Parts: sequence; C-alpha cells; structure tokens
Amino acid sequence: MVCFATVFANLLAFVLLIGPLIFIHELGHLVAAKLVDVKVNRFSIGLGPALLKLRVGETEYVLAPIPLGGYVSMLGQRPDDDYLASEADRALQNKPLWARYFVLGAGPAANLLLPIVVYFFYFVIHHMMVTPAIIGTVTPGSAAEVAGLQQGDRIVSIEGRDVRSWDEMAQRVARAPGHELEVQIDRDGKRLDRAITPKKTIHRNSLGVPETRGRLGVLTVFYAPQIGIVDLESPAYLEGLRTGDVITSINGEPVKTIEELEQLLAMESQRDALIRLTYLRAVEVPAMMGKLLVYQSHHAQLLPRKDELGQRTTGILPARAFVRAIDPGSPAQQAGILPGDHILTIDGEPFTHWVLVQETFARKRGEPIRLELQSPGASPRKVEVPLGELKWREIYGQDRSRPWFGAHPYDKFDQAPPEPVRGRFTYALSKALDETWTSIHMTWTTLVQMFTLERGVDELSSFIGIYTVAGTAYERGPGDFLLLLGLLSVNLGIINLLPIPVLDGGHLMFFTIEAIRRRPMGQRAREIASALGLFVIVVLLFIAARNDIVRYWL
Repeated sequence: MVCFATVFANLLAFVLLIGPLIFIHELGHLVAAKLVDVKVNRFSIGLGPALLKLRVGETEYVLAPIPLGGYVSMLGQRPDDDYLASEADRALQNKPLWARYFVLGAGPAANLLLPIVVYFFYFVIHHMMVTPAIIGTVTPGSAAEVAGLQQGDRIVSIEGRDVRSWDEMAQRVARAPGHELEVQIDRDGKRLDRAITPKKTIHRNSLGVPETRGRLGVLTVFYAPQIGIVDLESPAYLEGLRTGDVITSINGEPVKTIEELEQLLAMESQRDALIRLTYLRAVEVPAMMGKLLVYQSHHAQLLPRKDELGQRTTGILPARAFVRAIDPGSPAQQAGILPGDHILTIDGEPFTHWVLVQETFARKRGEPIRLELQSPGASPRKVEVPLGELKWREIYGQDRSRPWFGAHPYDKFDQAPPEPVRGRFTYALSKALDETWTSIHMTWTTLVQMFTLERGVDELSSFIGIYTVAGTAYERGPGDFLLLLGLLSVNLGIINLLPIPVLDGGHLMFFTIEAIRRRPMGQRAREIASALGLFVIVVLLFIAARNDIVRYWL
C-alpha cells in the first residue's frame, strides 16, 4: 500500500509538473497562430487517443492520456499538406517569413516567460521577510574599508536605486566589478554618500565556470568577541585565557563584537594599568541525550607587557583566523594542520578572515594552496595543502562536488534580524527576472559545455529523472515545486530552440535557410534532415533514460 501510494503521489506530481509546461508551450503556438490568422485544426494536450474533445469554432481541443507532449495542428504546417484553395491564405507555409518565425518561436518563448510568473509567486510567498543590508563585518583591505564603511552601516541605495535586502545589494555589486558606484548609507540615523569601486574577484558558478564579479568585502554577520591565543608567555595565557573564550566585558564596558574588543584592547593596552575582563568558556556537561555545551563565566586581570616592537600587548587575537577543528583524513589533516593553529598568510597574503579561504578556492580550483601557520608556543611554519574534492548526492539524486579543505574556523556570530520586505510585489518581480535570467544563462552554459565536450552525456536526464525529482519536490512543499517548475520550463524552452529538425528550432532553421536561399528547401532534403533529427533525439533519449535508471534505480 505504501509503495502504491508513493508511486501515485510521484505520478501526480509528474503530471502537475509536466502538464503546465506542455500546456503553456502549445498555448504559445496557438495564440501566435490565431494572431496571424493561421487556421488551427487541433490543439492537443497529451499524446495518444483523445479522452476528451471540445470543438470551439474551427479548432478542436483535445485532452489525451499520455502526458509526455502535445501539439498544435495547423493548416499548411508541412509542405505536402493539402488544403482548399479558398483557405490558402490561412496556411502557415503561405504566411510571410516573419509570421512563421512568430508562430514557431512562440512556444519556446512562452516557456522562457513562464518562469517569470512562477518565480514571482515563489518570492511573493516565501520572501515576505529578508535579511537587511546592514554591515556586520568589514574585511581588512576591502573596497568597503577603503571607502570608510563601518560595522552597523545600512546600505540604503546604490546608484540612486533603493536597496531592500542584502541579496539585492550583493547582486548589484557583483555586476559592477571595477566600476565606481554611488552608495548611500545610513549611519546612526544620518545619510552619508560614498563612492565605492568593488574589487574584481573570480567566482566559479555552480557549473565550475569562472566569472568576474564585484566584491565590497562586507559580511552580514557580527562575529562574537571570541579570542585566539598563540603566545604561551602572554599575559592572557598566563592568566588562564584560552583560544575559543568569548570576552563579554572589559573594565565593566560590555563587548558585543570582535571589532569592539580590538578597539577597547588597543585603547586600554596603552595605559599602565590592569585590564579587568569577564569571559565565557564552553564546557561539556552530561545530559540525558548525550552532552551539552554550557558557557561558564570567568574573570581575569591582565597587565599588558611590551612585545618585541615595543608595543604593549595582552596576547589576545581574534579567533576568526584560528583553526577550531580538523576533519579526519582531510587534506588539512594530511598537511599537518592542527586545531588551535593560527593562520598567518594564505598564498603569501596576510590572513585576517576565514572568507579568504573560499576566495582562494575559487581562484585556484584544483591547485594547492600555501599557508603559513603557527601553533601555540611554536615558531611559524609553512605548509602546502593540495585541495581534495568532497562528493555527495543531493536530495534530487544529482551528484555534486566541491573543494575540500577540511579545516573549520571559530564562527560564533550573530546577524541583524530579518525584516518585512518593502515593496513586496516589485521586489518579487525583480527577483523573478533575476532568477529567470540566471536559469537561462546556466542552462545555455550547460548545453555549450556539452557541445564542447567539457561535460559528458552522462549528465543528461529523461522523463524518468523528471518523474523522480517531481515526487521529491512535491514532498518538500510548494516552494521547491515552483522552483523546479521554473527551471524545467527554461530547459524546455531552450532545448526546443536548438536547430534540430522535429524541434521548433529545426523549423526555424529551415525558415532561415529559406530566407538565405530565397526559396524553400526541397521536400526530400527536409525529410532526410527530419529523419536525422529524429534519430539524434531518440539516441539522446535512450542515453538519458539509461543515466536515470543507473542514477535513481540501481
């Protein structure tokens, strides 16, 4: 019973997913044909014998049982079609070239426009609350630091356009690498204007293609005042402080972020007086279900001492450049990196924040990274870490991979609370347009990579795969289902535009050849081309079906 229920649910999800895509595609052809006065004999959703028929005017509307396709039968759609002389002016083949382009291209165009509607509803429903564009961290040496941006600043507008969320801000900055932007910020209730030039960075998208993006060097997180200690002779270590401790106050002044801690320590260290600290330390305690981490409060008094450069110091460093844990068997462990190590440089550049690790991964994918480290009480050492590859199968059955370092940072942080989005519907439309363009770009890039043999046909998927992922998306809820519907609509639209006979793109190719030759292709040439196109489609379908059987059933 459970198995039957699962199969039925998956089948229902498959029909609900594929049905709208086919309907919209064929509806595009139908509407375009009606607009240019091409006679439409039949509009069918589904294949096979008709289950339901309804004639409205000259067109018969049909619902068929096999939900793997549909069609619009138009007068004069094929060169060998017979029709009455009185209807010759309504035959597709007798229409101007632009009209034929319009009719045949309307189906794929409808599939490329549908995601805008689908994503719009997704963002209206699921993005009522957004992360505000409030800066939690400014990374050292970044464009934001050069422009004078500070922790707590809210980015209000970029180039005069309102910024309503962190994602919106990040997208606009990413599109402007190396271009100066007029940015308005809100700082303690005052509006300030800043000119900022995002730095050019190399980012690899989900397909592994390097892209140049702009980066301000700001993070949404406020890192806790968590400390690291590497000097075992420092006042902090001798007073009992350890890496991972969280400072909560200095001389009675509360401390909320690591930046506040650094500023207060720098100021207090210049005075020849004791510094009174309150700090928290995580301790494991037994519990009913295992162990719990409990933060216990402690007090310490430090007298700063002079270092080798004559600067007064306590030995306290930000924990964000320290290693918290190492995965067993990881590249980091094999390179000799240890928990508690302080990372000094990465590829020769000063290491101030863990975000530099991700940036280095993107820039040197597959190549080793060079680190300079220091263990507590030891001299600095250099290591080279050849990055590994971590592979997993996602919930939709697709194989994924990412670079594997295997070292983890201290990342205790807080974030600004989410806010209701302003201009909910215009925000959703903007996000829908962005998501649609991203889906089109990614789908097209994938096809190009397959054509250039950068990707293999083993990544192709058939209706078996769609059936499987449809059931998974259905189980996960309407949000995932809408996202999948939008992505598949883009795929269907682009694939149908490929210049393969029997697809819409193949007919458009014939029209283009006709425009160049100034006469239609011969019937025999069209038949041969169509047969070759059908052969290619059938072979690809067999390969895709084989991939899905191996991927999901074996």
